[in-house]
Amino acid sequence: MKENNFERRDVGAIGIGAMIVFIALILVAAVASAVIIQTAEKLQQNAQTTGEDTREEIGGKIQIHGAYYGDAGEGFDLIFSLAPGSDTIRDIDIDWQLFCMFDTDQVAGGNAFGQDAGTFDVEPISLLSAHDTTTAEGAFSGITDTDSLATGTKYVITLGDEAASIVDCDPVQVNNDWAANGGSGKIEMYIHVTGGGTTYETLSVAGSLNEGDSLL
Repeated sequence: MKENNFERRDVGAIGIGAMIVFIALILVAAVASAVIIQTAEKLQQNAQTTGEDTREEIGGKIQIHGAYYGDAGEGFDLIFSLAPGSDTIRDIDIDWQLFCMFDTDQVAGGNAFGQDAGTFDVEPISLLSAHDTTTAEGAFSGITDTDSLATGTKYVITLGDEAASIVDCDPVQVNNDWAANGGSGKIEMYIHVTGGGTTYETLSVAGSLNEGDSLL
């Protein structure tokens, strides 16, 4: 019978080769695990950031419930609240913008593009329950101005009750442009919350304007 005799150095070479392959597999597995863990952490961070941005965009926002005409030179009363899920927002962190075509001299052809802007900190804000939207400039009944706004509460702010607040896009001037120049009779309103979202609404002032008329 033929016997196979292996020298000791051949057996050692086979063992070293197996060990090298084993170590290589461990290194490959370790690198793959590190890549997977790193990718998972990155995806988690991106998802968290996206979620926070979405929450701020949706939650940190103003909801419009109504807009009512005051009277000539008194602008309009805007009824609003914070969107569900919003944190407390300061009035100084809320900005508004108005865009319109207004009548410059109340004659045909005398119209121009107008825009006005400001912050909610400029005008007094009252609780809806303490505000009368049917009287001139809205009666505050002695209620002090509200600086911090919370969810679940409706507020009222009067825009355009002072000449310095709204010059171009006062409802009367936009209405005059509609009547004299065939303008759109609309006011485009944007409300921006710092670090939050933007609300867009169109106010209609075409037709006859009477005190207390809804502009939405």
